[in-house]
Amino acid sequence: MRGMKDWLSLGSAAEYLDVSTDTILRRAVPWPKDNDDPIPGRARYKKLMLGEKTRMERRYYKPDLEAFLVPA
Repeated sequence: MRGMKDWLSLGSAAEYLDVSTDTILRRAVPWPKDNDDPIPGRARYKKLMLGEKTRMERRYYKPDLEAFLVPA
Protein backbone atom coordinates (compact mmCIF):
# COMPACT_ATOMS: atom_id res chain seq x y z
CA MET A 1 0.00 0.00 0.00
CA ARG A 2 1.13 3.52 -0.63
CA GLY A 3 2.63 5.51 2.24
CA MET A 4 0.29 7.48 4.47
CA LYS A 5 2.01 10.70 3.35
CA ASP A 6 0.40 10.14 -0.06
CA TRP A 7 -3.12 10.54 1.36
CA LEU A 8 -4.86 13.74 2.47
CA SER A 9 -8.12 14.43 4.26
CA LEU A 10 -10.78 16.51 2.51
CA GLY A 11 -9.79 19.66 4.40
CA SER A 12 -6.08 19.11 3.82
CA ALA A 13 -6.64 18.42 0.12
CA ALA A 14 -8.62 21.65 -0.27
CA GLU A 15 -5.97 23.60 1.62
CA TYR A 16 -3.18 22.01 -0.43
CA LEU A 17 -4.79 23.22 -3.68
CA ASP A 18 -6.18 26.45 -2.17
CA VAL A 19 -9.73 25.57 -3.27
CA SER A 20 -12.98 24.87 -1.47
CA THR A 21 -13.89 21.44 -0.17
CA ASP A 22 -16.79 21.49 -2.66
CA THR A 23 -14.28 21.64 -5.51
CA ILE A 24 -12.53 18.54 -4.21
CA LEU A 25 -15.84 16.72 -3.76
CA ARG A 26 -16.92 17.54 -7.34
CA ARG A 27 -13.69 16.06 -8.73
CA ALA A 28 -13.56 13.04 -6.42
CA VAL A 29 -14.05 9.49 -7.66
CA PRO A 30 -13.70 6.22 -5.77
CA TRP A 31 -10.46 4.34 -6.40
CA PRO A 32 -11.19 1.78 -9.14
CA LYS A 33 -10.76 -1.78 -7.88
CA ASP A 34 -9.28 -3.13 -11.08
CA ASN A 35 -7.05 -0.26 -12.20
CA ASP A 36 -4.34 1.92 -10.63
CA ASP A 37 -4.06 4.32 -13.58
CA PRO A 38 -4.79 8.00 -12.92
CA ILE A 39 -8.11 9.38 -14.13
CA PRO A 40 -7.54 12.72 -15.91
CA GLY A 41 -9.27 15.62 -14.18
CA ARG A 42 -10.26 13.55 -11.15
CA ALA A 43 -8.95 13.00 -7.64
CA ARG A 44 -9.19 9.37 -6.57
CA TYR A 45 -9.96 8.51 -2.98
CA LYS A 46 -10.07 5.47 -0.76
CA LYS A 47 -11.81 4.97 2.54
CA LEU A 48 -9.02 4.18 4.96
CA MET A 49 -9.07 3.14 8.60
CA LEU A 50 -6.49 5.31 10.34
CA GLY A 51 -6.33 3.39 13.60
CA GLU A 52 -7.86 0.56 15.54
CA LYS A 53 -11.52 1.03 16.38
CA THR A 54 -11.80 4.12 14.17
CA ARG A 55 -14.23 4.70 11.36
CA MET A 56 -13.31 4.59 7.71
CA GLU A 57 -12.37 8.06 6.43
CA ARG A 58 -12.07 9.29 2.86
CA ARG A 59 -8.49 10.08 1.94
CA TYR A 60 -7.51 11.70 -1.34
CA TYR A 61 -4.44 10.56 -3.28
CA LYS A 62 -1.91 13.40 -3.24
CA PRO A 63 -0.33 12.70 -6.69
CA ASP A 64 -3.79 13.12 -8.25
CA LEU A 65 -4.14 16.47 -6.50
CA GLU A 66 -0.66 17.52 -7.63
CA ALA A 67 -1.73 16.92 -11.24
CA PHE A 68 -4.17 19.83 -10.84
CA LEU A 69 -1.21 22.15 -10.09
CA VAL A 70 0.56 21.44 -13.38
CA PRO A 71 -0.58 23.54 -16.34
CA ALA A 72 -1.93 21.45 -19.20
